This record gives sequence, structure tokens and C-alpha cells, in this order.
Amino acid sequence: MNRKVERPYVPPLYRAGEAETRNLVRAYPLATIITARRETMEATQTPLFFESDAPDCSTVIGHIARINPQAEDVMKPGPILAVFNGPSAYVSPSWYVEDEDVPTWIYQAVHLRGELEPVGAADMRVLMEDIVRLSERRIGGAWQLDRISEADIARMMPRIVGFRIHIIALIGISKMEQTRSSESRDGVAEALQRGGEVGRDVLTGLLRKAV
Repeated sequence: MNRKVERPYVPPLYRAGEAETRNLVRAYPLATIITARRETMEATQTPLFFESDAPDCSTVIGHIARINPQAEDVMKPGPILAVFNGPSAYVSPSWYVEDEDVPTWIYQAVHLRGELEPVGAADMRVLMEDIVRLSERRIGGAWQLDRISEADIARMMPRIVGFRIHIIALIGISKMEQTRSSESRDGVAEALQRGGEVGRDVLTGLLRKAV
């Protein structure tokens, strides 16, 4: 009997809850969008934002350059995968309080699978205003698209393509040494604090509250 395999593979202990998963998307919106409609797969980095603040919002919005070969894919309805990468770090076996094991990585990520809805030219202005507003909100800014001239906006719009993704699956991964003792997690946290990993403060907090 064939068994349906859920993608991505995530051991239950590392599966992030719904609220944590959505918070990861909000905290790390720069995603890699992946399509596979032709002979080769295509991938592009672009920010994606939930379209509303509703806790069960089922769409994200984004855009890429029209000159990008992947634009041909996002201008048509179809499946898409988006991967959001949160903080990550290498873990040396020497950091464990217990017996040394093999090296590993701790990390957080989100896989979003969905269906593309291309945004037509008539709606691109509103889409870009929303993307700018959501981007500015993250930094406490207030810049708006109408700060530049209408002539510049008119030149810019044909150069980009916008899209909406209707979410089918949103899977969060938080691999934070949950299989280790609290003493070993503390050992990893202390070693990270002494090192130079980007995001070490965030990772240290996550390690110390891991169940």
C-alpha cells in the first residue's frame, strides 16, 4: 500500500506550531520561491507577506522582476514552493555536556506550498503599495510609494510582475536540540554566545526554552 509522504519531512519533535510558524514568516519574510514547470527548476529570492493580519490569513503576496526568467512561471496559475530561512548555526559535538556525538545544525525554517494567482496590471499599483507598507511596518517606517513621481511609478510598473499565493500547506521547522538534555542545550547556548554566529542571541533564547 502506498503511503502519502508529507513534505518536507519533519520529525514531530521539530514541528513548529501554527503561531510560531506564522511568526517566522513575519520575522524572516525574504523567501526563496521555487517553480518547476519547464526543463529546469527556477528559484528567486523575494519577500513575501501575509496579505492581512488575520491569524488564519490564507494568502501571501510578492513580486519579481519581469526580466527574470521565472516571471514566465509566476504569470500563470500553478503550484509554487516558498522557503523561508530563519536563524541557523553549526553545533560542535564538543559543546555537549553529555557524551560527544556527531556534529549537527540547529535552525528554523518554513516551507509554504500553494497555488499562484497572477496579479493583473490594473491591480499592480495597489499590490506594490501593500508590499511597501508591510515592508516599512517591519522597521517602524512610513515611506510610501507616492513619495516618488507618477512618471517614475509608470516606468517601474511594467518592469515587475506581482502575484498572490493561496496557501495549501504551511510547515514550520524548529530544530533546537530537543532530543538533548537541558544541560547540553545550555552548553550549546554558552558556546554560541562566545562565538560569532549571526543570530546567536536569538538561537540562545530558543535553545534555553526548547522542550
